Amino acid sequence: MEPELRQMRYFVAVAERRSFTRAADDVYVAQQALSQQIKALEDILGVRLLERTSRRVELTAAGAAYLADCRRILAASGRAAQHARAVAAGEVGRLRVAYTVSAVYETLPALGALLAEEFPKLKMETREIFAADVCRTLREERCDVALAPMTSYPKGILRRTVRREELMAAVPDGHPLAGLPAVDLVRLRDETFQLWPREMAPGYFDAVVGACRGAGFEPALDDTASGSNAWAGIAAGRGVNLVVASLAHQLPRGITLVPLSEPRPGLCLDAVWRADHPHPAVPRFLDVCAELARRQGWPAGG
Repeated sequence: MEPELRQMRYFVAVAERRSFTRAADDVYVAQQALSQQIKALEDILGVRLLERTSRRVELTAAGAAYLADCRRILAASGRAAQHARAVAAGEVGRLRVAYTVSAVYETLPALGALLAEEFPKLKMETREIFAADVCRTLREERCDVALAPMTSYPKGILRRTVRREELMAAVPDGHPLAGLPAVDLVRLRDETFQLWPREMAPGYFDAVVGACRGAGFEPALDDTASGSNAWAGIAAGRGVNLVVASLAHQLPRGITLVPLSEPRPGLCLDAVWRADHPHPAVPRFLDVCAELARRQGWPAGG
């Protein structure tokens, strides 16, 4: 049998107060019960910890050594309890965030910086994925929350919009529209769109096609566009596309972004997570998303 933490606390109280009466008041137990617990502790250890006199309680040599160890054990127990509560509250630990290219150049770095500021003991680990892989990555528990363009999800997957970002026209450097202060989206109706297939990026695909339809035309799509070759197609003069404005920070060579005229179409970026096994830090992450949107003046939508 090993001593209980409760017995250690009682012993420390008696050792520090040098009195069973005062120690009993400190730990809110009857003096008789306290004496019984100290006696039980000494029986478990097989040593005398305290010398009792009519006036005072003194530590034996074994008691003094045990007191130092008890203080360390109780302090460690307190730290462990505090750490467990902090993890359960989502303030400490590891949060795995998956993201798509729409978030990479502006939203994700800003979220990471504010999360580190608000919760310095919560470490964010990131990985880039295609939006089509969001559900599988969450269900296979390879991430705790994802950032992806708004789309519909099956039952059990929850979403909340982080921001709405304006779309801009991506055209080749030598395109007649390059360099204009703003263009009507309808002026791209005769262009070929270098748009990723919907099965790769459903939310982004729907936002671009929806914007074109809102402007009164059905976009002509390049069936060969996929991943990075969509950028290459634009740079080579084989078409255009609509992209989020933050991609201007890392625009491939040979491509110019042109603002669209009002009302400017946009792309809603969502935080996405599992309903059945939510990570305890997801609410903290969502709080940071809301605070960041407020600080940056990011419009919401969706």
